[in-house]
Amino acid sequence: MSFSVALKAFFAAIGNKDKSDQIDAVLSGSATKSLAAPAAKVEPAKVEKPAPVVPPEPRRDSALTLLSALQRESRLIDLIQENLDQYSDAQVGAAARPCLKQCAGVLDRLLGLKPLVEASEGETVTVGESPSPMRYQWIGEGTATSGKLVHHGWQATKIELPTWSGSDDDANVVAPAQIQAS
Repeated sequence: MSFSVALKAFFAAIGNKDKSDQIDAVLSGSATKSLAAPAAKVEPAKVEKPAPVVPPEPRRDSALTLLSALQRESRLIDLIQENLDQYSDAQVGAAARPCLKQCAGVLDRLLGLKPLVEASEGETVTVGESPSPMRYQWIGEGTATSGKLVHHGWQATKIELPTWSGSDDDANVVAPAQIQAS
């Protein structure tokens, strides 16, 4: 008979936390209420499925992704890091022109850069009351709701950076070293 009681207690404890606590209290000798007391109706325990484990995405900052694209497609870093003192202005200009054109193409393709203000430099533009300091930078003294446009600013109309698919170990590599086979 004690085996059947043990089985009943076992299954009662599995399906009902209150019963489990009562049985534990009886077994430890600190029971304050009778096991025979009617228990409140308890809903069956809901079994929640654990959330699927999603591996973290490799960590690479979007700034490095953009810089990598500028290096890959226009060799911008090579131009910037080159010691230009050894070249004439004409040589620097000749090297910079294709690089800058290719950079413009990369920025247009990935960010869709457009002027923030559609006006020509020197034109008077109205910015309204309390303009955003991210959109308008006042040059000179005073405050106003309009002024002469010095620079039209830039805004991205899209952000279509390539998705990083490499390893975390390579996330900070902007451009690979190139090795010629011997």
